[in-house]
Amino acid sequence: MEKISEILSSYTVLNLEDRIQFELDGVVEKEVKQAYCIENLEFCVSCMDYTTLKATDTEDSVKAFVIDLLKKLKKGNLKEVASVCVYPNFAGTVREALTNTTIATTVVAGGFPASQTFVELKLSECRMAIAAGAQEVDVVISVGDVLEKNFEKIYKELSAIRNVCEGVRLKVILETGELKNIEDIFYASLVSMYAGVDFIKTSTGKVPVNATPEAVYAMCEAIKQYHARTGKKVGLKVAGGVSKAANALRYLTIVNHILGREWLTSNYFRIGTSQLLDDILKEIKSVREKTDE
Repeated sequence: MEKISEILSSYTVLNLEDRIQFELDGVVEKEVKQAYCIENLEFCVSCMDYTTLKATDTEDSVKAFVIDLLKKLKKGNLKEVASVCVYPNFAGTVREALTNTTIATTVVAGGFPASQTFVELKLSECRMAIAAGAQEVDVVISVGDVLEKNFEKIYKELSAIRNVCEGVRLKVILETGELKNIEDIFYASLVSMYAGVDFIKTSTGKVPVNATPEAVYAMCEAIKQYHARTGKKVGLKVAGGVSKAANALRYLTIVNHILGREWLTSNYFRIGTSQLLDDILKEIKSVREKTDE
């Protein structure tokens, strides 16, 4: 295989920033209005990685978090969310609480949220989480190495994590709010995909700037070009500050606009959130009331 830096240099981001602004301000905004319906609101629920990542989490609070989620889904007559996302030490607790559901158990691992630890510890944490019951693992890319364009180092580390996470879904968080520009987001997406990840994800939710339409557009463009080149489909996860239905539908619209309906499935689109469900339930009720008038 060629060096990863040589592969990345064969991709283009020419005029991407200008195109993003033009599309977001014009075409996408119109499509968002058309996407506002109960069907899409319910779809967003089915794509959720319902998340609790608090310093105060305990086994009892995490168990209660899952029970509360299941009650809300039943009361709203909604499909199951895609997964419940927690710290790795709660993988077993969540897996047990989700018995008799098809909801996956997701953990953050690999030195989350900063990825600033020894590679051996990242690999060990991923192994332990999987042994404890994790079916999906979210890790953070080395942001400093992205900024310094140390792509060979990033590729080697993510490939090692991919090997450890064989048989489980692997998502790599780019922490897009800490990257300097669209080009950094684009190439961080590509190096992650070439390392074999299943999803690229915007943010940890632990920094000042998290998911943005611009970052999601750039990631979608990278997925599109990678798919055209390799034939491989990679998913996208939006996370960090997605607490309103309107925001979720905007991201759904961007994915549909660039990647098409093939990506509108929980296998390729996820929303990481702790608060969005309540707002979607409120919006569904509001739309139904207006329809009944």
